[in-house]
Amino acid sequence: MPYETDAFAWFRRLEDQQLPFILESQGAAQQRYDIIGANPSRIIRAIDGEVRIDQQLTQLDPFAAVEETVRQMAPNTPCPLDLPFQGGAVGFFGYELMHSTQKISRVAHANIATKDTDRKDSDPGDLDIRDLAIGGMDIKELDGDGIDLVDMLIGIYEIFIIIDHALHQTFQVCTPGASAASKLLWHRLLASERLLEKLDFKTTSAVKKQLSIEQYHQSFEQIKDYIHAGDCYQVNFTQRFSASYQGNPVGLYEHLRQTQKAPFSACLRMPNADILSFSPERLVRVVNGKILTQPIKGTRPRHRLPIEDQRLANELQSSEKDRAENLMIVDLLRNDLGKTAIPGSIQVDKLFELVSFANVHHLVSSVSGELRSGLTAMDLLRACFPGGSVTGAPKQRAMEIIAELEPVKRQVYCGAIGYYSFHGDLDTNLPIRTLVCSNDTLHYWGGGGIVADSEVEQEYEESLLKVNFISHLLAKLRVDHST
Repeated sequence: MPYETDAFAWFRRLEDQQLPFILESQGAAQQRYDIIGANPSRIIRAIDGEVRIDQQLTQLDPFAAVEETVRQMAPNTPCPLDLPFQGGAVGFFGYELMHSTQKISRVAHANIATKDTDRKDSDPGDLDIRDLAIGGMDIKELDGDGIDLVDMLIGIYEIFIIIDHALHQTFQVCTPGASAASKLLWHRLLASERLLEKLDFKTTSAVKKQLSIEQYHQSFEQIKDYIHAGDCYQVNFTQRFSASYQGNPVGLYEHLRQTQKAPFSACLRMPNADILSFSPERLVRVVNGKILTQPIKGTRPRHRLPIEDQRLANELQSSEKDRAENLMIVDLLRNDLGKTAIPGSIQVDKLFELVSFANVHHLVSSVSGELRSGLTAMDLLRACFPGGSVTGAPKQRAMEIIAELEPVKRQVYCGAIGYYSFHGDLDTNLPIRTLVCSNDTLHYWGGGGIVADSEVEQEYEESLLKVNFISHLLAKLRVDHST
């Protein structure tokens, strides 16, 4: 097909179909492929421990259900093209699947009654990052029931588009199982003469934060007490922000992707919700049995003045605290990979690498290994789920503390988004910097790792800093219903 540098142009032609998706790798030289699809042949859902393949209830766990469906539908003949995705499973695994993977009890979320702040309905405008998430919201408005999203939703796709930016080629791929009717529909959808509606999106309220500063302080001190008592070394604590909106959330994705060039971006359109992800972090990848995970720990803001921007980058690289946090998670992930990797194959390829994005500097490490014979990439994903960089260490106790202190579900946030190909390869992001739009309200999360020497003001500001690109844009897109 004609080569398009902008994968979003193809996605627009599929956005009104069933479960359309785009997985794109903006701004990353090492990420060469974008994948776009719609209208899966089968759908696998999980919610509250119940798993269905299409409408059929199964006793398989969510990961096994995906594995079995991909195995059954995989073509007998290999794809003639050397592509990372050759048809198969695409979708999201929500954080709450940890109830099955890590045997965390389904405790009720903390009953935190939020208080209105002094500036409840003011406009963020050009406020300092500490003021970007403003206003109060009753906890009843923020509970998980406000989002119509299951714990996992995966489609099996037999027709899709894949763009190779290294070779400047675009392919439409149809696997042997694709029906003639599906091919004809795709032909109509991709017709160049199709007129596409303008994407309109506006926010209709100020961004409201889930926790007041006082409530954040309370949870922070509880975590520090757990750390000093020896329960854990690090807990990744997060809070949620919300705003009402009108229009098509794909329009918000279009706005954000113009400035936030994230290497693991994704837009998934669910039946009652849209997922917009601008993640800088890979959870896990498997290519020909070779494993790679790339955790992020350590953050500093970007600065418009180059000399100050470089100072902040140098400060991050030399920070003993940030390096120690990163190393804790690297050790945790080495343990997670060891559950499915060949003994002795795990190695740390890069440690504390500085990677700079549009709004922040991060420390990124890379850990690799080789998958054991007889195990699959889905076995690996289950063993590593959820990612250690968004839980803490030790993982089990950190997740118990998170379940105790965070008032609402994380849902897709901190889970996984990506693909599992018919030929066994897998690639998933860790969906941080991610929004969920549902029932005319959007939600996004920010957080960070708390350790023994963390300071509450710095951690609170970091939770806002990481999502300031979202908060700034939402303020610009806000409309007043009275006008």
